[in-house]
Amino acid sequence: MRMRTRGHLEERLNECRDITIENYCEATRDFVEASPLHIEIGCGKGTFITQTAALNPDISYIAVEKVSNVIVLAMEKVKEADLKNVRFIRGNFQTISESFPDSSVDRIYLNFSDPWPKTGYAKRRLTHGGFLDIYKRLLKEDGEIFFKTDNKELFDFSLESFESNGFILNNITYDLHNSGFEGNIMTEYEERFSQMGTPICRLEAKLKKSNQ
Repeated sequence: MRMRTRGHLEERLNECRDITIENYCEATRDFVEASPLHIEIGCGKGTFITQTAALNPDISYIAVEKVSNVIVLAMEKVKEADLKNVRFIRGNFQTISESFPDSSVDRIYLNFSDPWPKTGYAKRRLTHGGFLDIYKRLLKEDGEIFFKTDNKELFDFSLESFESNGFILNNITYDLHNSGFEGNIMTEYEERFSQMGTPICRLEAKLKKSNQ
């Protein structure tokens, strides 16, 4: 289908209502009932979620984004690709997460989250202990978080935060694109940073609920 690329925001959002959910309602449970559930928090313009979902049709994906002008672009990418395994939630994840049942998520993606570098803003970082408590409630046994950033200070902060909150870390790198890691799918930000020569940091954090 042909998508509008600018203006008419409400109309464009309405055209994507079939892949939009308000919260984790019965319809959403039906969507993920027979497959693993992966969530991307802050999906941006949707390059990552579209490519990832296309490669993994047996996994259900929910993409969360609070900026309407941005999420509509991601929705239109998914509609254009005719993917059946992606749904979108528009809003703040901290609030949205309250409607998700415990132990319902297999994997969470945090791609190039706002680093909130100013002193006193640490609690707003998506890898702060307050958010990790939310993820720990949502993740299944052995659930995992895949985290990427171009911000070394945020990465160092996140390493400490994950470890102090009971996560086991794997595949840690401060230079993803020169690490030999296979299967990486880039976001819009990542493509831009890569072209500038900025190293990308990445880790995988696995939850061991039985050890809590």
